[in-house]
Parts: sequence; C-alpha cells; structure tokens
Amino acid sequence: MPIKTCVGVVLYDSQNRIFLMTSPKWHGWVVPGGKIEPNETEEQALHREIKEELGIQITHLYRAGESIKPAGNDFYNPTLEFHFKDYFAQALSTQITPNSEIKEYGWFTLENAMNLHLVDSTRNLLLQFQDYLQSPHSRNL
Repeated sequence: MPIKTCVGVVLYDSQNRIFLMTSPKWHGWVVPGGKIEPNETEEQALHREIKEELGIQITHLYRAGESIKPAGNDFYNPTLEFHFKDYFAQALSTQITPNSEIKEYGWFTLENAMNLHLVDSTRNLLLQFQDYLQSPHSRNL
C-alpha cells in the first residue's frame, strides 16, 4: 500500500480561530498542507504549501507530532495511506487567496469547527490543538 508523507497545519489567527477548508481530493473539512518535496525541510514545505494554497505567510510554527492516516474512503484514492507531520502555526493574515485545490473555506472557533464534517485525522489534530491551547506552550499566542 503506497504511503504519502505530508505536512499539515492547524492554522490559527489572533483570535485563535482555526482555518479549515474542503478540497476536491478529500471528503470532509481538512487543515491545509501538502507533500514535502525532495530536499525540502518540513518547515519549508509548510511555508510553500500555505503560500501556494492560501496566499499568506505563517509564523510561530510548533511541531505537534506525527500521525499515520490509514487508507480509507475519505480521500479520492482509497488505497493511499498518509504519514502526516503535524504543526500549529499562526497566520499573519486572514485575507485568503485560495487556489484551485480549495472548494470552501473559513475561519472557525474550535467549538464550531468540531461541528463540521471533519476528516478523522483533522478532528484528532484539532483535539491536540485544544490541549495545546491549555498548555504552557501556548502562552506566546
């Protein structure tokens, strides 16, 4: 079974609202991110993907961990497994210029986000972000 290594980010604004989007590739709401190119660090990939997909810059990157998303029907290719490198980062702007990979998008409170039809890996990452907000690490937010 093929495995795709990607970066993903819970992107938050100055009010701790979270950016979520839908994509033709996914069947549910997801965080932005994408494939790590050869000779690219995770952080470089994250900056590039956010600039390409949303047209904004990010700061205060925090590596939240890694996760494996088994193959399943919430991705257009149900045989593909994902190895996600997970981050939290602050958006320097909330004025998004979406590219063609984005169908719908918005900034949501954590409570409202949890009521959306989320891809399971996104739901798990948002729960991690909720814990992060209550930890000493988030004092610089």
